[in-house]
Amino acid sequence: METTSGHPAFRVFRFSLLNPTSFTSFTWIPDGALVVNSEGSIAYSGCWADLPREYHAVPVEEYENCVALPGFIDLHVHLPQFHARGKFGKDLLSWLHHVIFPIEATFADPGVARRVARSFFASLAAHGTTTAMVLASVHEEATEIAFEEARRSRLRVILGKINMDMDCPENLRESTTESLAATERLIKNWHGATDKLRYAVTPRYALSCSEDLLRGCADLAGRYGTYIQTHINENLEEIKKVRERFHTSYAELYHRTGLLGKSTVLAHNVHPEEAEIDLLKRTDTAVAHCPDANLFLGSGKFNIEKHLDRGIRFGLGTDVGAGTSLSMLRTMRAMAYVQGRSLHPAGPLYTATRGGAVALGLEKTIGSLNPGACADFVVLDFATMEGDLRGLSADDAAAAIVYKADPHAVLKVYAGGEHVYSRDDQRRAGDQRIIDE
Repeated sequence: METTSGHPAFRVFRFSLLNPTSFTSFTWIPDGALVVNSEGSIAYSGCWADLPREYHAVPVEEYENCVALPGFIDLHVHLPQFHARGKFGKDLLSWLHHVIFPIEATFADPGVARRVARSFFASLAAHGTTTAMVLASVHEEATEIAFEEARRSRLRVILGKINMDMDCPENLRESTTESLAATERLIKNWHGATDKLRYAVTPRYALSCSEDLLRGCADLAGRYGTYIQTHINENLEEIKKVRERFHTSYAELYHRTGLLGKSTVLAHNVHPEEAEIDLLKRTDTAVAHCPDANLFLGSGKFNIEKHLDRGIRFGLGTDVGAGTSLSMLRTMRAMAYVQGRSLHPAGPLYTATRGGAVALGLEKTIGSLNPGACADFVVLDFATMEGDLRGLSADDAAAAIVYKADPHAVLKVYAGGEHVYSRDDQRRAGDQRIIDE
């Protein structure tokens, strides 16, 4: 069955299916089938035995002892910090000023920007991430390059240059006017340039932005219909300085400058006040939970129940380089560990997939294996978890993925039905760096 262009009208896959449906539930099909149409959408998802007859003549791509999940959604990750993973810097503010700012300054060199961006997006795909909300550096040209490499990767990418006009090194400081003008040019060039590329206006965090810059960022996002991404309530010393400078809470500052809303994603929110939780709920603002980063920098414990109980949308972010890996498998595990108690695997699996889609307002498009959704999915090799899927219960299979899988479990990755990564191809090329990094 082919289209007139010669491309297959449908592709049929056979493997186990795990499809997260809520924070506490998922669908498990031990012998499942997935049908992808020529537009890159899912035409059928269900039991192999129930595969509609119209697909019976289509060649089958079988994956024995493998499980397919929706492609992972990384809701908060810093591209320029890709090679800063694991660099010790004590607490957040010390680490930022002594480790991160010097690294980000090197992105003034287009060669550095190109080299790191290409490795970064290749590594995202190798770890099973098919959608990412990405922070670039302050540099306009480096952000242009990042968008070019994002397009080349075929992943879904929401990206923005960082905006900073204070409390940062001179070689990274912009004037308020320059910062906003560069942002507007980038929005015009890249927001919606393809169906997979979107812009996120990106004031770094309250301490590096004047109120004029925060308001200007909110105005640009409103005028052009972009996303907004920034940080909130990550570190106690940071929160104290925000209150001293602006005489209000973090969330209230963002609210009065127009930054909160349905298209905004705030990273961390480890130490919110009750009034701030109320404000995020009232404005329908989403949060990116970054557990590995919170563990690495000793920032504190994200309160899952407080966000769930108030119905605040949240997804999962690796936050590289405060987070130590682009692997959402490892980040799901950290989500449980940072709580200091056992989490049922349904929670991390949902947060890394459909939860991120809901946070982005894209739950009809990504984050599931439902018919009609974009065919973004990752195939995991269960043998790498020292296991056999045959006869395994749904909960045991899910627990093995969350608590035993490592990045080498990622066998193949598809984005919009396109094959974007294969472990076997990478091994034949003799280069494991994009997995190991």
